[in-house]
Amino acid sequence: HNDIFGEIFRYLDQLKPGDTIIIHTNQRTFTYVITKWQVVEPTQVEFMAPTSDATTTLISCYPYRVSDKRIVVIAKLQDS
Repeated sequence: HNDIFGEIFRYLDQLKPGDTIIIHTNQRTFTYVITKWQVVEPTQVEFMAPTSDATTTLISCYPYRVSDKRIVVIAKLQDS
C-alpha cells in the first residue's frame, strides 16, 4: 500500500526507466531495472499474469490517499 505501514510504495511515481530495484532474500540479492510504469484502472489485472522473462511488478493504490487507480511498475532482472 502507499499510505500505511511505512508507506514503502508511496513514491513509486517518482521512479523512472533505468532506475534499479534491489530485492533481498535469504539466499541472494536480485537487481531489477525499471522499464516502465503506468497508472491503470483497478480492474486491469493483466499485469499480474506470468511473464516469459524474469520480471518483477510492483502494484499499489494511486494516487496517494485517493486510491481510485493503481500504479504499476515493471522491472526486468539485470544480468549478473
